[in-house]
Amino acid sequence: MSFIKIIALFSLCAALLLVQRWRTWFGGQANRVTPLDANQRSRLEAKLAERVALYKEMYYKVQNLEEFPEILPAAKEMLLQLLEHGFSMARYKPPTRSILDLKEYDPAALDKFLEAERQEVSDAFESYVRRRSAGSPRELFNTKEDAIQWLKRLAPLNFIDGAWLCRVHKITTPFVLRDITKNAWQVFSEELGDGDVEKNHVLIYRDLLRKHGVDLPASDSIDFIQDRHGLNDEQVWRNSIGQLLISLFPNEFLPEILGLNLHFEALAPTGLKATKEFPEVGISAYYFALHISIDNADSGHSGMALANIVAFMDLMRKTGMMGCDQAWKRIQAGYLLSQSLDESETPDVYEERLIQILHRKANLARKIHCTSRARIGGKSLSEWFSAPFSANEKGDEWKYVFLHALADSKPWVYRGNSGKSLLMKELSWTGRMFGAFTDSEVELLRTWIDSLQEKDARPGDSYWKTVGGHSLLENSFLPPRQDVAVTHPVFSPPQACPPSDSHDFVPSSALQISQIRLDAILPLWFVHPCVLENMVASPYQTATPLTAKILQIIRAEMGYSPENTGIAGMDEQLCRGYRPDLITLGCEMARRHNLPEPTCLGDIIGPLNEDSPAVTKFAHSLLNWSMRPQKNGAFLLGLARAFLDMEVLVAADESLLAKGDRSYLCEVIERKRVGFEACLAELSSDPVKSCDFVGGYEYGRVEIEKILA
Repeated sequence: MSFIKIIALFSLCAALLLVQRWRTWFGGQANRVTPLDANQRSRLEAKLAERVALYKEMYYKVQNLEEFPEILPAAKEMLLQLLEHGFSMARYKPPTRSILDLKEYDPAALDKFLEAERQEVSDAFESYVRRRSAGSPRELFNTKEDAIQWLKRLAPLNFIDGAWLCRVHKITTPFVLRDITKNAWQVFSEELGDGDVEKNHVLIYRDLLRKHGVDLPASDSIDFIQDRHGLNDEQVWRNSIGQLLISLFPNEFLPEILGLNLHFEALAPTGLKATKEFPEVGISAYYFALHISIDNADSGHSGMALANIVAFMDLMRKTGMMGCDQAWKRIQAGYLLSQSLDESETPDVYEERLIQILHRKANLARKIHCTSRARIGGKSLSEWFSAPFSANEKGDEWKYVFLHALADSKPWVYRGNSGKSLLMKELSWTGRMFGAFTDSEVELLRTWIDSLQEKDARPGDSYWKTVGGHSLLENSFLPPRQDVAVTHPVFSPPQACPPSDSHDFVPSSALQISQIRLDAILPLWFVHPCVLENMVASPYQTATPLTAKILQIIRAEMGYSPENTGIAGMDEQLCRGYRPDLITLGCEMARRHNLPEPTCLGDIIGPLNEDSPAVTKFAHSLLNWSMRPQKNGAFLLGLARAFLDMEVLVAADESLLAKGDRSYLCEVIERKRVGFEACLAELSSDPVKSCDFVGGYEYGRVEIEKILA
C-alpha cells in the first residue's frame, strides 16, 4: 500500500472511529440499539408511505390483472426485490435458528428444524398463558374497539387468503410437475371451502368484520385502497402484495411458492394469542381457531406443505429439471420471503441504524480529519464532517447522502462483496481499524455491503446470483415460445365473444361423430380444462355462490375427491384410489394409440400463425378468453358446458380410453353436470349473463362439431 493510501486510511480511521476511553464506550454501549431520532423516523415514515402507495396500486391491479396486463414486468421486479429483502432480513436480523443453517437439502434435518420451530412457538404460548394467568394484560389489544381495529388492519391480507397458491396448478404447468402443483392447489381449494361458500375463509373474515360494524368495500375494488378507510399499515400491505405477486409466475417461481407455503402455513404465535384474547372482549375467534386446526403439521396444510417439498425435491433429483442445490436454495428463499413479510421492520431500518453508528463515531472526531486525502462521493472527509450535526440546524440528509456515496467509493466498498471491500479488511484482525467497531456493528456494516446491488445490475440479478442462477420450470422450444399455450400469464389482444339472442339454455342432442380423429380430439381434450381455471384466480372473487359452484366443477376436472362435510387434508395426497385429472386421461389416450406422450400443452397446441389449423386457432381463442374471466365469465361457463358434451362422446368411445378410465370419466361428467345446473340456477336472475352462457354453449358446440367432423 502506498504512503498516500496509508495516510488516507489512518485519516478515515480517525474520522470515523476515534473514541475516548474505548473500552467503556464499546464495551458498554455497542449492543444497545439507539432509537432512531426524529429526522430518521420522518425519513423512514416517508419511505414506508411511498411504498404503501405502490403496494396498494399493485394490489388492486393484480386482482384485476386482465384489465392491467401491462403491470407484469413491474410486478416481477417488485417480487424480486422482496425476495432479495428476504435474504437481507435474514442477515440483518438472524434468528436463533435459520433455514439457511440447512446448507444442503436433507428431509430429516428439515423435519427436525420445523419441529424445533413449532416447539418454540408452543413454549412461547405456554409462557404467555402463564403470564395471563398471573394477571398480565392482553398483548394484542386492550379493548374491544382496539380488537376491531386490529381485525380491520389485517383485512388486506385476510381478504386474499390463499393467494400465493391461486395460480400454481394451470393448464400450462409442465405435466411432470402436475402432481406437485395439484397437491399445492388443494391447499388453496380448502382455503376457499372446497366450493362450500360458508367455509370460504375470505367470507368468514368479511362476515366477522361486518358483524362488528366494519363494512369495507370489495378488496378487488379501487375503493378498497383509498386512504379514507385507514388501511395504511406497511407490513400488512407488504405481506399481501408479496403473496399476490408470487402467485403470478407459477412456472418461474414454483420452488419459492413451495417455500413460502411451508412458512406461512406453520403455527404462528399471533394466531394462538388471538384465540384467547378475542373471546375476552366478546368477539368470535373462530377464524383463527380454524387456521390453527386446518394448518396442523400432521394431516393439515403444514404437513401437506412439507410433504410437497419432499416430493418436489425427489422429482428434481430424478429428472434433473433443476439442480438440487439450486432448488433447495430457492425453497429457502421462499421461506425467508414469508418470514420477512411477517416482520414489521424492513432493511431501511437497519440502514438508518448504520447511519447512526457512522454519525456517532464521526462526531467524536470532527477536528481530526482535516489531513485526510480520501474522498467519498467527490468530497473530502473534512467537507463531509464539517456539516452541522444538530438535527435542529440544517437537518441530517447529508448523513444519508454520505452513506450512499460510501457505497460507491472503491476500494473501501465493493457493492455486494464485503470480502473484497477494503473497509471490512481494515475492521478485521490485523487491520488498522480492528476493535474500533463492535462485532455487531461490523456485522451490520458487512450485511449492508453484501446487500448492495451493482449500480448497473438488472432487476433480479442479485437474487438469481444468490440462489445459483435463473431456471424456468418450463419446457424449451426451438424457436423459443412464450405464448399463452406455454406459459402463464400471457395476454393476447382481446377477442369479442360471439353473442346469443336467447337466455334460455336448451342442451343440444348428443354429439354424433362417426370416426373421431386423434389429431382433432387430442388438442381439444388437452386445452379444454383451461376454460374455467382462471375463474378462481382471485380469492376475494371466490366468495360468491356462483364461483363456489364453479370451483366444484374445476375440482372434478382436476381429479379431486368429491366434496363432503369434512376436509380431505393429507387424505387427498395419500389416497390409494385412481383419480386421474383430465390431462392424465389425455396422456392415456396418447399412450393407448402409441403416440409420443406430451410433456406440456405446447407439445399439443402449436404457436398461432396464419397457417395454423382450425383446431389450433380455436385452442388459442379458448386460452385467450380464459385469461379474462371477469369479462367473459358467463360465456366461459357456456363454453365449458359445451365441452361436457365432448366428454360424454369420449366416455362412450371404446377406442379412446380403457373401460376403467371411461367409467371414472362418467363419474366426473356427472359431478360436472350437477355443478353446471347449480351455476345456471345462479345465473337465472341475470338475463345478460344467461345470454352470455347460451352464447358460449352454442358457439362451443358448433366449433367442436366442425373440428371433429
